[in-house]
Parts: sequence; structure tokens; C-alpha cells
Amino acid sequence: MLPRAHDYASAVSTRSAPTRCACRARVLRRGRAGALITLVVNKSALAVQPGYESPPGPARKRRGRGRPKGASAGKVRERLLEAARELFLRYGYRAVSSRQIGAAAGVNFAMIRYYFGGKPGLYREILQGVLPPEIAGAMQTGHSPPKLADILSNITRVWAANPWIAGFVLREVLVPGGPMRSMFLREFPERLAPIVERAVRAEIGRGALRSDLDPKLLVLSVVSLAVFPFLGFPLTSRVFGVRNDEEFVTRFLHHTQALLACGVAAGGRPS
Repeated sequence: MLPRAHDYASAVSTRSAPTRCACRARVLRRGRAGALITLVVNKSALAVQPGYESPPGPARKRRGRGRPKGASAGKVRERLLEAARELFLRYGYRAVSSRQIGAAAGVNFAMIRYYFGGKPGLYREILQGVLPPEIAGAMQTGHSPPKLADILSNITRVWAANPWIAGFVLREVLVPGGPMRSMFLREFPERLAPIVERAVRAEIGRGALRSDLDPKLLVLSVVSLAVFPFLGFPLTSRVFGVRNDEEFVTRFLHHTQALLACGVAAGGRPS
């Protein structure tokens, strides 16, 4: 953003002529630098979109401001989700504006408010979009949760198939003052944990799991088993050979499900 007139005036009015000249140069440089950063971010955002082409010159027809009609509405929504996912991962939630998301998607940024209620709603929609249908349904309607083994499989596959989630969580949730920590906790772990705990208690009740297990700690163990290999991917991929492909995920699930079912001690119970 270039400096406004009253900012410039207040910056130079009380100084001598040489000082005013130096001050004028600094103010203008700051304004130009800010504009340049915005330009670079917008160009980078546009460049990561598949199939994006630079807009034509002055003869380009102006896009209408009305609501998208027919099939184009779904395309607009998906383009916004895709652009936001790329930009949030690359620059962080706070550093990306609604205008930049709209520019990267090639649509009016007002469509973010129309479809998602604003940038926070867009972020929430991105995360909700990766939940398996059975877990999403249980979170929204209170239906009976799937079995524990299925929950473990679903969580593992979600993190393996969406590597960008780790970047989101590390940058926006786990760091001190993470901008999306409150919303993330409210929308996901605080709602998902009781569902997994209900699944654990149900399986304990029907004799499928040991009755001496602490359901809350078992939930913690299940989430840790499913999430950590992909949350720490830069480390676990080098040290333990973690990969995102189907061969590794299938082998890893066989291992973790057997670990949950039988433990590691002979006989399956601690001595």
C-alpha cells in the first residue's frame, strides 16, 4: 500500500529541509516495498494454479459481480478452495488476504464471503473437506461412530493423502499464538475425540477390547499412531522410511492395527 497524503505530511512537516528529503525518500521506499511484496505474492499465487494463463490486455471483458450460475458456481467454489489451500500452506493464514485468494482463483474475492462467510470459514471448509464421510457424519449428526480400527485407518489415510495438513497444523495451530488454534480445537479435536472415545467404550462393552484400558488414553494412543508419522514427515521419512503411497500406508495400518489388537508383550497383556 502506498503512503497516504496525511501520513506523508505528518512525517515531514516538523523537520528541516534536508531531513524532510530523507524522510520523504524513506516513506516512499516503504510504500513501494509493500506494493512490491503484494505484487510478488499475487504473482506467486497465480503461478501455482494449474492451467492458469495471464489475463489479456485492456480489451479483457470485465467479470460480472452477480452470483455464479449453473455449473460455474461449483467451479468457483472449488477454485477458491484450491487457491486458498495453496496460499495458506505457502505463506500462512495471516499473510494471505482474501483479495490474493480471489486473484489466484481468478474470481471476485467477494465470493469468499458469499460461499464461506469469510476467510475463517474458507479455512474451516478446507479442513472439513478432508474428513471421511462416516466421521464427518458422526461429528455433525451424532450417529454411531465407526469401529476403532476404521477410525484409525481413516485418520491415517487422511494425513497420508493430504500432506499439506501437517504444514497447516504446525504453522497455524501448534506454534505459540497460532492464529487458528482456537477454531481448530473447537471444530476438530474437541468434537472428534468424544466420537473416538464412544467407539472405544462400545468395543469395550461388547468384549472386543480389554476392560482395564483407559478409554481416553487409548484415544490418545490411536491419534498418536495415526498422525505423528505424517506430522513429523521430514524426520520420519528419513529415519523410519515413512511414505505417502498406498504400499506404505497399507503396511503401516496392518502393523498399527495388530499392535492395538495384540500389543507387543507375549499374551497381549502386561505382566
